[in-house]
Amino acid sequence: FGLELFPEAWNYIAPWLATWAAISVLYGSFNAIAQTDMKKMVAYSSVGHMGYILLASAAATPLSLLGTVFQMISHGLISALLFLLVGVVYQKTGTRDINILRELLNPEQGLPIIGSLMVLGVMASAGIPGMVGFISEFMVFRGSFDVFAAETLFCMVGTGLTSAYFLLLANKVFFGRLSEKVINLPPVQWSDRIPAIILAAIVVFLGIQPNWVVRWTEANTSQMLVTKVAIQEVVK
Repeated sequence: FGLELFPEAWNYIAPWLATWAAISVLYGSFNAIAQTDMKKMVAYSSVGHMGYILLASAAATPLSLLGTVFQMISHGLISALLFLLVGVVYQKTGTRDINILRELLNPEQGLPIIGSLMVLGVMASAGIPGMVGFISEFMVFRGSFDVFAAETLFCMVGTGLTSAYFLLLANKVFFGRLSEKVINLPPVQWSDRIPAIILAAIVVFLGIQPNWVVRWTEANTSQMLVTKVAIQEVVK
């Protein structure tokens, strides 16, 4: 609403918003690295990814606004998948501590399907090509760089940090020697698997074929810029 109704004010505060976006990305990323609780790590990851949305909104270019909408959709899908899987792991093991959990990809004693979906989810969150996270982050960074180059570079550092802490999580929790504290895990019900599989399928599908979402959002984001220009002309 601020971009459409108050374009002059938005242009004034946009540099501050971009700076705050970079701070949010780095703050969320560094705090995520420091966590030993899987749920808190995913939560701080969300803080960082919200910074991408703020950066793209501040830049207010056609591509960055398209990336804003796509990032909200992407983040909603990926975060829902990760929180769901963390909940399943906690339900089956009784802990979310990454220093305790080990080798949950073990097909005999671990959670192979849940672990595989978790690895897919962290890859999507890190912006690996072929996943919906890559599409949204590419739009955000490409659309924002010409307006806020320094802030965009800082946010791009956040994607590297995202890869670092999620690689740490995946390596500790799903690989390595199985901890004696979580052996003989109860089987995962299909009622827990099916929602995660559906979310994972959408994450991959939109990463490979994003055109449907792009066509759906492109007209709306273009209209926002038309309204902004029209109001600026009236004010003049």
